[in-house]
Amino acid sequence: MIKTLLLLAIFIFVLEQVSSWSSNSFVLKTSRGSSTKLFEGDFVDEIWTEDQLLDYASSEGIELSFTTLGPGYRAVVRAKQNTSQVLGYCEGFLRPGGKVLHVDKMEVFKKMMQQASNEKLFRGGGTIYGPGLLLGYMCLLHGKMNGYATAEFLAIDDEENQHRKLVQYYKRSGFKIIKYVGDDYGNIPDRLIWGGRGTLMRENIDTLLQSWTTTLEKAKKKSSAK
Repeated sequence: MIKTLLLLAIFIFVLEQVSSWSSNSFVLKTSRGSSTKLFEGDFVDEIWTEDQLLDYASSEGIELSFTTLGPGYRAVVRAKQNTSQVLGYCEGFLRPGGKVLHVDKMEVFKKMMQQASNEKLFRGGGTIYGPGLLLGYMCLLHGKMNGYATAEFLAIDDEENQHRKLVQYYKRSGFKIIKYVGDDYGNIPDRLIWGGRGTLMRENIDTLLQSWTTTLEKAKKKSSAK
């Protein structure tokens, strides 16, 4: 019986790996300095390298850093002129089941942003998403470099107005609503994963990176034209 279950587990694992391959192969950007081509087939689209992202952040007066501990990850943005001034962060972990980049929390501190806006070199991130897009992009690159295909986020519903804002923000940035994780028994597994109630949102990492690259490229060109 144990042998049968073990063989079944191996079969499911292999099946998940095969199903994640695309008929249009992609070349992955694995580290700073090398180029990335997302798909080869009907279209070719390039995403930013880590170097490009860090250079752009620097040009916006932002220092962007990224650290990992086991499956956990954390991206942090600081004011370039005062690196003790933390503007925000994004953290989560790599979830092996389903190859999911679990985005646990993102927070940008409004008060710190207001203080940084008084600094000469600070531009705010260049897009309507502020430094949040830079944080998210770095985390998505981490997921992609580790072979993960999907990003998930739960817009926690512990305050109605804040919950609505979170859902709107992530919808605008490209995430799709999957379902509402409530208090019923059927949602117990999701509540155990996320630790609360809220709107579960998900999107393909490649899709988000393509969209966000376009947004950042436009912001970069607009900034250069000034």
